[in-house]
Amino acid sequence: ANAGVVAFEGAGQLGKDVLVSRIRETQAMLNAGAVFGVNLFVPSGFYTDPSSWTEPQAAAVEVARERYEGYLSELSGEAAGTAAPSLSREEHQAVFSGQVDALLETGVKLVSFHFGWPDAAEAGRLREAGATLQGCATTVEEARWLVDQGADAIIAQGAEAGGHRGTFIDAQDYRRGLVEVVPLVRGIAD
Repeated sequence: ANAGVVAFEGAGQLGKDVLVSRIRETQAMLNAGAVFGVNLFVPSGFYTDPSSWTEPQAAAVEVARERYEGYLSELSGEAAGTAAPSLSREEHQAVFSGQVDALLETGVKLVSFHFGWPDAAEAGRLREAGATLQGCATTVEEARWLVDQGADAIIAQGAEAGGHRGTFIDAQDYRRGLVEVVPLVRGIAD
């Protein structure tokens, strides 16, 4: 950010206190006028209730869990099978609300969202504090939806992002690369 680019802290599933600490650490390193934002994952866009999974979906999750269990054990020092339990939708929402509180407490003025858009109350709290709100779109449909929600800017994300795409609406054109997505999104966002 001190070199003139826009820097972002990825909040992921960080709790409020950890996020406040990271933001304050970053702010202490910034020159006056440096642009710094925080990226939040919107729970409604990435959470799916495991009870709603089809058999093939549940089987795929189990295969992935088994495949990576050894790595988790090695990296965490925990015995296999002791991975942290999944959070419920309500728990994810509580984490997200705490993250919004952290942004308000630290005065962050640039916020990006992946996997959807916050509810009107959360977006309103950030807007009232003067924050610019950006949404990530991986398809034209998502870009249109984000514009309708009131996004100040759209972040176009192509297939090059791999397994870490911020898709939140059933994406049928998931293979579009960034070079193709940007002009399509630009036409909507103008």
